[in-house]
Amino acid sequence: MSDGNLAATAAALHRQALVLDMTMPMLQGSDLGRFWAALDRMRVSGYSYVSLTIAADHTGTWETFRNIAYLRTLLARRPWIRFVHKAEDIRRAKAEGRLAVGLNFQGTVPIGRRLGLIRVFYRLGIRHMLMAYNTRNLVGSGCHDAVDEGLTPYGRAVIGEMNRLGMLVDVSHTGYRTSMEAIEASAAPVVVSHGNVQAVHQHPRCYRDDQIRAIAATGGVFGVTGFGLFLGSDGASVDQFVRHVDHVVQLVGPEHVGYGSDYVYDMPAFQAYAAAEAEKFPEDSGYHGASLTQLEIEQAPAITEALLRLGYSEDAVKGFLGGNWMRVLEQVWR
Repeated sequence: MSDGNLAATAAALHRQALVLDMTMPMLQGSDLGRFWAALDRMRVSGYSYVSLTIAADHTGTWETFRNIAYLRTLLARRPWIRFVHKAEDIRRAKAEGRLAVGLNFQGTVPIGRRLGLIRVFYRLGIRHMLMAYNTRNLVGSGCHDAVDEGLTPYGRAVIGEMNRLGMLVDVSHTGYRTSMEAIEASAAPVVVSHGNVQAVHQHPRCYRDDQIRAIAATGGVFGVTGFGLFLGSDGASVDQFVRHVDHVVQLVGPEHVGYGSDYVYDMPAFQAYAAAEAEKFPEDSGYHGASLTQLEIEQAPAITEALLRLGYSEDAVKGFLGGNWMRVLEQVWR
């Protein structure tokens, strides 16, 4: 197949496929104009669904309620967005030419010690929650803790309630021992909504092969980010991103990998947040440089083409773009 035919095939496939991105963080103090522009760019670039981080381990319970109320009000005013409660809403949005949007928590601090809040937040649209964001909380340890003390008894109760309600258990940013114990504790598929692979690039935010195998064994999906700091020393590029995807595929098969861009629409706001939360973002881990890079939203079709060029079947590419996530969402969400 010529390069022109391959590009045309990739473009058509990308248009037809469900394209799900499981993480775009909303940033404290960020420019809302950039946020809305990023969502519109996703819609134009063929994305079907994006999960927005509305709260994390720096966000208290009542602030979280305010954030959800405020964002849902703003989303409802935009006719080109459909807010998601069920997986079928994503298919419906695709058919309507709208961008489906859902919510997630990067950490369990918003629920505090109140298991009952998981049910409340689920009703408000929170569909996945990770265990610990970089450092220890009531549930377990983060990837930047010097000592990972594992999943706490309260953490086991949290996972049990998430399983019961249909909220995805997410071990992004979570320490090795805590993540492995969370995977073991969950009765439902466990995911990494956004992460990268240690075998390709060494960083505390990247995952070992045995973690990836354990996630796949639950029926879960490993979402690959486009953040250059975690992709490799050359920064963000489509080729480097695909190396991470291909490693997961060679390890556990094409049905257990997906897209979780972790797209930072306001890099100065992220850098200010990282500077203010020095414990969560250690000085020697690369977060504080002025040269942070990432794949841009408009490069998603190029990823589709790169996977086809590597010899992936169209079905495998559709699985990566969104089919694998849809399988898990349809299985877990109530």
